[in-house]
Amino acid sequence: MAKSSFFLIGVRFSRYLRIVFWGILLVCVTSCSYEKLYIVYDDGIYLHRVDPDNPRPELLLPGVGAISPDASTDSQLLTFISNNGSGQLVGLWNGSSKIKWHKHPNFDPYIFDPSPINSSSYIFSGLHSDYLDIFSSVQGKNITNFRSMDFEPSVSPNGNTLAFTSSRISNSDIYTNERPLSDRQAIETVKEWDLTERGIKYNTYRDHNIDIFTANIDGTNTVRMTFARALDHQPDWSHDGDWIVFSSLRHNNSEIFKIRKDGTGLKRLTNNLHNDGEPAWSPDGNSIAFTSDRSGSKNIHVMTPDGANQIQLTNTLSNLHSPTWIKCSPGIFGKVGTTCP
Repeated sequence: MAKSSFFLIGVRFSRYLRIVFWGILLVCVTSCSYEKLYIVYDDGIYLHRVDPDNPRPELLLPGVGAISPDASTDSQLLTFISNNGSGQLVGLWNGSSKIKWHKHPNFDPYIFDPSPINSSSYIFSGLHSDYLDIFSSVQGKNITNFRSMDFEPSVSPNGNTLAFTSSRISNSDIYTNERPLSDRQAIETVKEWDLTERGIKYNTYRDHNIDIFTANIDGTNTVRMTFARALDHQPDWSHDGDWIVFSSLRHNNSEIFKIRKDGTGLKRLTNNLHNDGEPAWSPDGNSIAFTSDRSGSKNIHVMTPDGANQIQLTNTLSNLHSPTWIKCSPGIFGKVGTTCP
């Protein structure tokens, strides 16, 4: 009798374990395979992520300092810069939780704006012979080699075309006649640009003509996209490769515009007295993330590609930078089965 009771208990317990096992497996399959879009950004020290549908920001890489995140147009790849104390490292996340680290001692610490090409390579801007050029991570190969500042590279969805910011058609030594002579003389003493931790920073008090260019991924067939007598920069491709969104100072404060890849269809997307910049197109084409100081400090916002429905996602007194989109599975409770970095 006792043996039969123990046998029945064992059978029931075994059934219970099977039910629990299959239940956990079902949850894991549905939860672990479910991918979401997150916006990744930095606060000058750490990377954070936020779900646009449920905006509760959280650290992306706890304990790892990093800035300048940039994702591929399909959001499956992410690059960023980290300083481990011995120099700058470029992190490359390729859709798994494992991050590959790369070092470029020839440019350290003057390496900026890494942007992924594929799961093993990326492009970046590096200081070379007093100029910024764009390089490939493969053997540090030059993509651009012009006596100018080439920076902020962005790779098209098909991986064949590059959009970047350049000063190669600069009129930084030309000043408007509207300014008094004393004012123009004062401008001439102002330094044109500085290299900061985030990259190149132009002095907006001068009359710079920094524009957006496109080129083949090897640097050939360079085409000038913008012609305004102002700073046009921070280009990012649309998910279908037909549009480039960018920031501009053509209306004194920073506003966001988009333009077709053939240089037509220029459209202003933001229009206010604040500074909107660093736009990033989502992989589904439905949203553009950007930074804005309309709340008093730079926070992360989103809008539709026509500039409508502008929504603030974060609320911090810190200045936030470099929003970009990644696609990953949060896993069960944000841990088990995750494919996030």
